[in-house]
Amino acid sequence: MKRKACLIIIAVMLVLWSLLPLYYILVAAFMWETDVVSRPPQIIPTNPTFSNILRVLGFPAPGITGEMLRPAGYPVVEGLTNSAIIASIVTLIAMGVSVPAGYVLGRYNVPKRNALLMLILGTRTLPPISIVIPYFILFKSLGLLGTHLGLIIAHLSLIIPLITWILMGFFATLPRELEKQARIDGFSRMGAFIKIVLPVASSGIATCAIIAFLTSWNEFIMAWILTTGSKAQTLPTVLATMFTMNIGLSIFAVANLLATIPAIIIAVTLQRHITRLRIVDPLTQII
Repeated sequence: MKRKACLIIIAVMLVLWSLLPLYYILVAAFMWETDVVSRPPQIIPTNPTFSNILRVLGFPAPGITGEMLRPAGYPVVEGLTNSAIIASIVTLIAMGVSVPAGYVLGRYNVPKRNALLMLILGTRTLPPISIVIPYFILFKSLGLLGTHLGLIIAHLSLIIPLITWILMGFFATLPRELEKQARIDGFSRMGAFIKIVLPVASSGIATCAIIAFLTSWNEFIMAWILTTGSKAQTLPTVLATMFTMNIGLSIFAVANLLATIPAIIIAVTLQRHITRLRIVDPLTQII
């Protein structure tokens, strides 16, 4: 009993420690700059304000002494919009390619299957920095540098192999009787896939969609090299630029909060699907 209580206490402490940075970003976003840098630091805002949020969103706001302050002047909203657009398009395309690819490779012993799997796995071992320079040269010659399309293509090269690999393992664990029974009932292979397999695999597909979206949303190296200084720069690159400048910590906290909220909402909304996903090694699952 004592051991269980100790484990619970340790688990609670670890959770609180993990949530502490997020909590401080949250409270700092509603604090005046003088309160953020005060010592000792304030755990609970004594004089909360929405001025920081308004300024980051591009509106003038009253200062601590009542004077009107100009907007923060950083493209946070533009970066947020670009990140949402790029991550959404990448997720839709990646799932449209990876779901059927993962199903075929996970359920059928296609020719050169293991070679294809190792090729897919090999693309995941390459660090993004090793392939972003060729993309930079190629996109510059094609006029895609600093565009949404260029970054979408780059992100797809990272995400499609990852999602395909995960879905191969997931589809391989589904009972073989699903397709057999569907064929007996008169379904074609495509009909069995659409009407039977996809509904059963919805949890795994939803989880992979979350992974695809968050991977694109948080990706930094490619976005930094391919879009910095352009109208297509994403929120992580905007945050990195802000970090190198002499800006208030309260303004920076608001920008970080805006970057975190969408990811948290998506993860919490679909978290029940994550617990249902079982990931196995596709190399060991051959029908």
